[in-house]
Amino acid sequence: MLKLRILDRYILGLTLKPMLISLSIVLTALLLERILRLIDILATAGAPVFIAFALAGNLVPHYLGFAMPAGFALGVYSAISKLSLGAELEAGLASGVSVRTMTRPLIILGCVLSLLSILVVGFASPYCRYVYREIINQSTAYAWRAHAPAATFISVKDGLTVTADEVDKTGRGLKGVFIQNRKDGQDVVTSASTGRLELTPDESAIQLKLFNGAAVRDLGGPEPSTLRFKEFVLDKKFDLEAPPFRPRGGNERELDMFELWSEMRGPVSKGYYRELSAEFHGRLARSLSLAFLPLLIVPLSMTMRRNARIANMVAAGVAMVVYHNSLQIGETLAHKGLAPAVVTCWAPFLLFLGLSVLLFRTSTDRPGDTLISRAIDGVRAAFVRATRKRTAPEPQAAGG
Repeated sequence: MLKLRILDRYILGLTLKPMLISLSIVLTALLLERILRLIDILATAGAPVFIAFALAGNLVPHYLGFAMPAGFALGVYSAISKLSLGAELEAGLASGVSVRTMTRPLIILGCVLSLLSILVVGFASPYCRYVYREIINQSTAYAWRAHAPAATFISVKDGLTVTADEVDKTGRGLKGVFIQNRKDGQDVVTSASTGRLELTPDESAIQLKLFNGAAVRDLGGPEPSTLRFKEFVLDKKFDLEAPPFRPRGGNERELDMFELWSEMRGPVSKGYYRELSAEFHGRLARSLSLAFLPLLIVPLSMTMRRNARIANMVAAGVAMVVYHNSLQIGETLAHKGLAPAVVTCWAPFLLFLGLSVLLFRTSTDRPGDTLISRAIDGVRAAFVRATRKRTAPEPQAAGG
């Protein structure tokens, strides 16, 4: 019993380090890609770009749900590959330790990660998603921060676009101002040599005061109407603070697992029920698959041949990507009402589970000998035979 506990700890130690490293790399890559997109959105709206990091922080639970299977799979693959390459796997099998015994701590770790995934994806992510949308709403949709980056078109509100050639250090003193606005169904273009963002007299909002410019309005006539001015205050004011955001729950992705289940059992429309059901079953199927992931990865990791290891790694990656995409397609089909979510979300899960169990059961007697390795060997043998036939010299006819 003591030896088994030591073995369990050893295997977990080999798994956790590469798993955490892989998880960090995948999560960082996903967040950096999103941060770049957020910076572009915030800069266009004239909001401070540092808000992108607060937004990215609220996306961590969402991306963690995608990164966790990849990190766990790489951790298991790394651990079992080290045992195979170091002859520790053969020594363990020779001493009576079966592959099932070696896989047991990985299954336990998978169950723990499965529960953690349900907590992260099913409960933390909906709340963080709501906060993310609230920050986006405050930063871009309503409250303009009264800062204008130079040579950048800023879509402020209600069809109003502002740009300036030069901006001072405060972001409120403008030179070479150009404004495009649509008012009463008519396009109004305003330009001014200078401008200034300042508080209104009652200090309740922000206004844009322009100096030495002209406003051109297209009235549909042969020539546009032109108004020249020395000082002009734009008629649109900008709120200092955004109005209160809507309550949480405006979208099924903002509901936790208990709220989804409660809404599904309540009197809702068929369309909304389909959305709730797809979200509920999709989260649950994606999280529970972590518990059975070692059954897929362990058989594909037990091999001594380098070419086979690479092929098995590719096969494992393809299987996980196909499973993830199948779940997304299943959720889409359930959303559109083409099939029940119970079928479209759990059918990929059962196929994934069946493939994993089949690979595991057929490789425990001969570690490294899986259906995939046999298929690869068959393809390789057929290719070699075909090559030999092409390169073999033709028999010469006997001389008469």
